[in-house]
Amino acid sequence: MTYDETCLSIIIPTYKRPDALARALASVEHEAVTGFDIEIVIADNDPKASAKDFATEKIAASDANIVYIHVPEPGVSNARNTALDTARGRYILFLDDDMEACSPWAQPMMDTAKHFDAALVFGPVNAVMPDTGNAFYEKMQPLFSRESRGEDGVIDRGIGTGNCFIDRKIAKLPSPAFDVSLNQTGGEDDALFRALEEKNVRMAWTNKAVTLEHVPAERATMSYVWRRNFAFGQAPTHEAADRGIIGWPLVLMWMCVGVLQIISYGVRFVVTKMMKRPEAVFNLGRLAQGVGKVFWADRWAPKFYGI
Repeated sequence: MTYDETCLSIIIPTYKRPDALARALASVEHEAVTGFDIEIVIADNDPKASAKDFATEKIAASDANIVYIHVPEPGVSNARNTALDTARGRYILFLDDDMEACSPWAQPMMDTAKHFDAALVFGPVNAVMPDTGNAFYEKMQPLFSRESRGEDGVIDRGIGTGNCFIDRKIAKLPSPAFDVSLNQTGGEDDALFRALEEKNVRMAWTNKAVTLEHVPAERATMSYVWRRNFAFGQAPTHEAADRGIIGWPLVLMWMCVGVLQIISYGVRFVVTKMMKRPEAVFNLGRLAQGVGKVFWADRWAPKFYGI
């Protein structure tokens, strides 16, 4: 496949979040990269195309190059794969519809990729909770964030699609890039990154390209924290199991790590919950990750997308 070498495509998959989409789009509408054209691809994954009217109005009113596509079959992989097929740029930036880019965003990503000769670049995601001054939310905030990994530089593992830069020419993504069997459960980005890591694709981290993730009140709950972190915990054990018999020593290792987390954070959660301490929500998240490492099979995977 050929790409436009002078174009960077910003991809925003969206699913029934019109207000969040408007905020995400506004945050990148005026992004610029020296010597490159910018296009913004909105991938509407709602079968009823709920973002179409908004996108049509923005396309007519904005000076930005905005492309709208409808991906009627729900699923996070479907939305991202179709957007990739539509995007004309060699360079891709992913922004989730509940996120907001802090300008400048695209230029630091491109600069980092060139400086470290990296095909993928990742940056921080700082969670914005439903309200401030709430101790419960303050302890929950790190569970929704992707904090700094130290200084800018080369890293060993991919982290997450939101706030991710990809040079498609160097990375040589598989087709389809995102596993459609993971449409509802998520983890499609982890699967892609692990495949690229096995090919020794260079990845980098930058602190200069910052995004915000706006957490709505309906997700800022103990039950959602459990489901989200349980899924995170499943990932490393599941990845090891996918390697077949050679991965089983790692499966056992991760399960043992999970047992230790369950013991450690289980006790902490019970104590802080009984004391009605806000730290209980953080301990619950870490406990859920431990449980996920032990109960990693597909039949226990929570479903998040397209439902």
